[in-house]
Amino acid sequence: MTIAERILETLQDLPPQQQAEVLDFAAFLRDRLPCGSEGEAAALSPLPVLSGRVPQGWKDAIYEPR
Repeated sequence: MTIAERILETLQDLPPQQQAEVLDFAAFLRDRLPCGSEGEAAALSPLPVLSGRVPQGWKDAIYEPR
């Protein structure tokens, strides 16, 4: 049995309200997929440029001299 067949069989056993929830969840997962070559990292803002010192806890910060 393929995964699609298993999903369909399970979905058909659910009441209509839960079937709608499954479809909403599938749409949510589809929307989380990266678009083209852009991933989630493309939406992140870069770290701020610091003025020579790294605050406590920012061990991975990047220092760009002016």
